[in-house]
Amino acid sequence: MRVQMDQSELLGMLQTVIDAVPSKSTLPILSMMLMVIEEGTCSLSGTDLEVFLTTTRAVQDAEDGRITFPGRLMFDFVRELPPGPVTISEADGRVTLKSANGECSLLGMPANEFPTVPKGIEGGVTISVDGDLLRRMIEKTAFAVHPDQTRPVLSSICWRVNPNGMVMVATDGHRLAKISEVVEGIHGDPLQVIVAPRVLQQVERLIRDDNKLESITIGERQIHFAYSGANLVTRLVEGKYVDVESVIPKDNNRRLIVSKEELQPAVRRMQILSSQQNHQVRLALHKDELELSTVNRDTGAEARERISAQYDDEEMEIGYNANYLKEVLSKIDSEQVEFHFREPVSAAIIKPAKQPEGEDYFCLLMPLRLLNTDS
Repeated sequence: MRVQMDQSELLGMLQTVIDAVPSKSTLPILSMMLMVIEEGTCSLSGTDLEVFLTTTRAVQDAEDGRITFPGRLMFDFVRELPPGPVTISEADGRVTLKSANGECSLLGMPANEFPTVPKGIEGGVTISVDGDLLRRMIEKTAFAVHPDQTRPVLSSICWRVNPNGMVMVATDGHRLAKISEVVEGIHGDPLQVIVAPRVLQQVERLIRDDNKLESITIGERQIHFAYSGANLVTRLVEGKYVDVESVIPKDNNRRLIVSKEELQPAVRRMQILSSQQNHQVRLALHKDELELSTVNRDTGAEARERISAQYDDEEMEIGYNANYLKEVLSKIDSEQVEFHFREPVSAAIIKPAKQPEGEDYFCLLMPLRLLNTDS
């Protein structure tokens, strides 16, 4: 087997596949990438057995064959090569890479030991979705998944598809993010799947790298993302997602509107000085004013700030984890942020004061028990 291509093109293929190659694995073959030259095309694949990622390019100067090579080692080496043609060939189990500066060789493994790479999935429902829209939905929700990987359902994103559009939801029990988008051209029965966030983050990265998302096929146990020049196939997470609608408050009638430009840096300052145990920031709601404060018993630090706001309901105080509040605010795009409260012990709804047409985005944030001093 032999193929010649430009260093930048080879690096681009390696960059596309590298996230699917585990940095550590008990199976040595999973540290490899599979390269297949066939009928004028070069395909490169990597997998951790949960995600299969493949990219394909047309090549002119090539001889058919199949090889494997250490994926991360090859990626790091090619990244440091100067621009120009690079030739990859194989003989006696060793893969040789030649460039204008010289050559190197790496020890591969038998290509027939590499897991079978799926080209797609049989059956299922195929939909077409704008890649930038999908990327936006992932960005708005993935931050709220549960960090505990031993709870795969809560550490994943619930994705609903129906003729009216798409919904994504993520929650870790302390916060929840939900985005709904009106999407035309989706047909068939409603579907709900659970997808691991690392998969959707790879989907998002491929879109950011100018790979056009052409279609999505959702099967019973797998999902296939087809791009121009790349394919990603992964298993869906099995299990039942939490009943989101039952936890969304329906009677949060106290509304606060505040400038994001003023609130976001104020929360960041509170977070810096807050207790390392609970990161509590206290919000005191007064007529046309929001007061933020924090007290850190361990360091003796205290802070208090007031910013103007639109609020004309009963005065109240509520506490939040400043880290969580800061992250929620980072996902709000509008100039003003709306808070909808019921009482200090209930979840608040936080949303943009103005949203793009066809979009409904909000976050829930559970409060902390207010303390006179942090403990």
